[in-house]
Amino acid sequence: MSKDDAAEKKRQEKNAQNRRESTRWQQIGNERKANYDKNQKKLERLKEAKSKLEKSMKNFAQFESQVKQYPTKLSTGQFKGTLRDKFDEKANKMGTALHTEENSYQRNMAKLDAEIAKKELEQGDLLGAVESAFNTAKNFLASIF
Repeated sequence: MSKDDAAEKKRQEKNAQNRRESTRWQQIGNERKANYDKNQKKLERLKEAKSKLEKSMKNFAQFESQVKQYPTKLSTGQFKGTLRDKFDEKANKMGTALHTEENSYQRNMAKLDAEIAKKELEQGDLLGAVESAFNTAKNFLASIF
């Protein structure tokens, strides 16, 4: 075997190894891309849930405001005494219960915001990993000579 033949064989072996490595990194990139896509769907669902919760919170806040206004809106001219006192007491209890429920909504919103922020950070990390894997595959292919 001549020197040129040996060099050519070595070059072909190296090229084959680079192709295998490129294929391996492309597979890794595809897996990471699949994880990115899966995470993106979760992120979109979380954002949709947040949007729905915001709308629900707005409606709930309007309802709470209306309930809190009942005692002051009703005339005290004909509606007074013990009946009025009981009504005001029940209206206040209902307002307190509504406020407690609103706090629960706000806690859920804070949890959604935190989960969305976490997923967005994961997406950035995954996207970097995807790009890195595909760049590595590209570099292996570029080294074939």
